[in-house]
Amino acid sequence: MRRILVDVDTQHDFVDPSGALHVPADPAVARAIEAALHEAEAAGDPIVGSVDSHAYDAWEFEGNGGSFTPHCVKGTRGWLRVHPGRPARTRFVPMQVVGERVANLVGERVEGEGPRVLDAAALADEALAGVGLFFEKEVYSLFSNPAAAPVLEQLVARLGGPSEVRFDVIGYCTGGYCVDAAARGLRSRGYRVRVLASATAAIGGVAGQAQSRQQLSASGVEWREAEDLP
Repeated sequence: MRRILVDVDTQHDFVDPSGALHVPADPAVARAIEAALHEAEAAGDPIVGSVDSHAYDAWEFEGNGGSFTPHCVKGTRGWLRVHPGRPARTRFVPMQVVGERVANLVGERVEGEGPRVLDAAALADEALAGVGLFFEKEVYSLFSNPAAAPVLEQLVARLGGPSEVRFDVIGYCTGGYCVDAAARGLRSRGYRVRVLASATAAIGGVAGQAQSRQQLSASGVEWREAEDLP
C-alpha cells in the first residue's frame, strides 16, 4: 500500500512560541513531525498539506468582526512553514476558481517561455516527483481550496486507486480544528485515513486530543499513537 503524508498548517504562527496563535505542545511533537516528513521524503512518499493563508482584512481577525488575533498573513514570517526544506521542493496551490479543470498559473521554467498552467494531473505528477503540494486555505479544511479535491483524486489514481492508498495526517491542530477537518474531508471522500497523534498538537491539550480521537474514530478515521505504529 502506498502512503501520502498530509502536513497540516505547520507554520510559524502556530508552532513557534513567538507566533501570533502559538499552540503549546510537548517538544516531542515537533520531533515527530520532522521525523515523519524525513521518513516520507526518504521513502519517496508524496507529501501534500495545507497552509493557513490570510489577507490583512480576513473576516476572522479581531478588528474585522472576528475572534482571532491576526495570523498567517500571506507573505509574513508567521505564514511560512517551519520545515521549508522538507520536502526539498514545494509548490503552493492558491485558492482559485475551478471549472472544468484546475488551472494553477505558475512562473516560467525557461526565460521567455511565459507562465505555465498546471492542471490537476500535472500537479499530481509533481507530487509523485517529490514536490510537496501545499494548498492555501482560509478556513479549517484543506478542501476549502477548490483545487485540493481534484488534485488528490488524480494523485490517488496514479498510485493505484483508493484501495491502494493510505493518507497519514500530521500537524496543527487536533482538538476540533484543521487536522480534524483534513482527516474528515479525506475520509468523506472514501480514502483510508490515519491521524498520527504523536505528530499533532492539540488545542485544548489532553482533553482536546481525546475529543478528536473519539470523533474521528467514529467517522472511520484510524487514530494511531506512537506505540501503535506502523
